[in-house]
Amino acid sequence: MRSKVILKSGEMFTNEIEWEETITTVLDDSGRHEDVQLFIDDHGVFIRQWNEKAKKFDLIELTHKMYHELIEAMRHKEGAYVTRYRAV
Repeated sequence: MRSKVILKSGEMFTNEIEWEETITTVLDDSGRHEDVQLFIDDHGVFIRQWNEKAKKFDLIELTHKMYHELIEAMRHKEGAYVTRYRAV
């Protein structure tokens, strides 16, 4: 089952491809939540969001494999899955 994304007028995200990293920023159009930023570089994947109460960023650090599995999980129904990788 594949999900489809339909962008409506006003919904916004940005992609910035820099020399050492790629940065994706997703904005909340309602203004209720702070922007979410996704950083991907050679060392891993980092997701951050400003925490107004703590006055600092909340940060999640993932390996590239964990990030791939997170994206892959969105394509599957409820259940437990094992990911197997083949050498290319």
